[in-house]
Amino acid sequence: MENLLVMSISGATITVVYLMLRCFLKHKICARFFDLLARAAILYYLVPLPYLKKFYLAVLRLLLPDSPVLISKISLSRRNHIVYAEDALHVNVYAGAQTMIAVIWVSIICVLLTGWLITYVRLARIAARYADMVMTPECRAFLENLKREYGIRRRVFLYEAMAGENTITFGFFKPVIICSEATTSPGAELLVRHELVHIKRMDTLWKMIMELARMIHCYNPFVWILHSSFEQVCEHSCDKIATQNATEEEVELYRRLMLEEALGDKIEIVSLRWKSGFGNNAQKIRERMENLMSKKKWNRTAAIALVAALTFANSMTVFAYREPVERETTEEVTAEEVGLVVESDTFLFVPGEMEEAVQNEMEMPTCVREILYDRQFVDEEGNIYQILEDDGIEPHCNHTFVSGTGYDHIKQSGGGCIVLEFEAQRCSKCGYIIQGKTISKTIYTQCPH
Repeated sequence: MENLLVMSISGATITVVYLMLRCFLKHKICARFFDLLARAAILYYLVPLPYLKKFYLAVLRLLLPDSPVLISKISLSRRNHIVYAEDALHVNVYAGAQTMIAVIWVSIICVLLTGWLITYVRLARIAARYADMVMTPECRAFLENLKREYGIRRRVFLYEAMAGENTITFGFFKPVIICSEATTSPGAELLVRHELVHIKRMDTLWKMIMELARMIHCYNPFVWILHSSFEQVCEHSCDKIATQNATEEEVELYRRLMLEEALGDKIEIVSLRWKSGFGNNAQKIRERMENLMSKKKWNRTAAIALVAALTFANSMTVFAYREPVERETTEEVTAEEVGLVVESDTFLFVPGEMEEAVQNEMEMPTCVREILYDRQFVDEEGNIYQILEDDGIEPHCNHTFVSGTGYDHIKQSGGGCIVLEFEAQRCSKCGYIIQGKTISKTIYTQCPH
């Protein structure tokens, strides 16, 4: 779940950058740049970026000089703490709750994907029915010329629409173009060019990927905003590509065709979820017409470099990902020992590259190198006293308390031990102990005391 959260945050971050650039620089930057940036944002919602963290750390170790090895205590209360003991896996409460949420989440996604697959199969059957039809020689020659110009090698089918139908493209493996204009009309070439650009860029597949990202991160409002904006910016960039070599008269004809699509009474032959087409939203058509008239330049190299820089900078969020703490025991341990390890609040972390001698030296805190009693008190000067049972202590003593630290040494059946450290005060006259809050719990697989 933390992995999913980092992906969601990374996607939201680059979505915010995308939205801000569109808001302030929409009239200065070409729509093709925004389309490229939007696709990068979609991938951030689906690519497990936390796996990049190890790569970045390895690169930093190569570039930066060696630093002193630090030993630190890692809090386990809000971290996946996994213990492998006797070929079994044990997790703490936090990891267990995350696992349960992940199972429920994946189950919901699987149900939604099943409905999604049914819709796609239905779409594929519709596309197959059209693909089985025979294209006229005129349509085939007309289509092959344009495919050759755009470098498209996939099988594409082109049919003239019946009265009242929109120009649309549907299907991914065998795209089918339904053109509302006869192939002999001046506007047919512009319409088919538009649809072929969609096919070349695999926009239908990208819309499906966008739908999957929205499905997984449905709790994230930014993915919904990106979903709404992606359709529009995709059409804007497609318009610019389809008309980049067109004359002013052809651009004007293209605009008129869009206006007819928006204001006409045309209907779709079927209700399709993933398709490419002109659409009939008047506001969006107006924005597309304005986009066509703009003279913004497109520099592929600069756009790719800028998007790459933005995506790299955004990938730094992987350092917010907290990797699970895994511990493996090779010796026989009791269920009680495993429970104590899993439920512990902290874990003493020693980097693997530390020399064994230093590791052995640092494993045991200085104040507990000498355990004389199973229950003992150490004052601030380092003096050690045994903690006696309450029955042997004078109850009417006029206590004089000294602050220090108490220790409970608990031996385990497997040869290890547990040392509990807690705040304590001891009467210097009768030895009475007031026990305070727990400071730490240290577990040793082999008791060194």
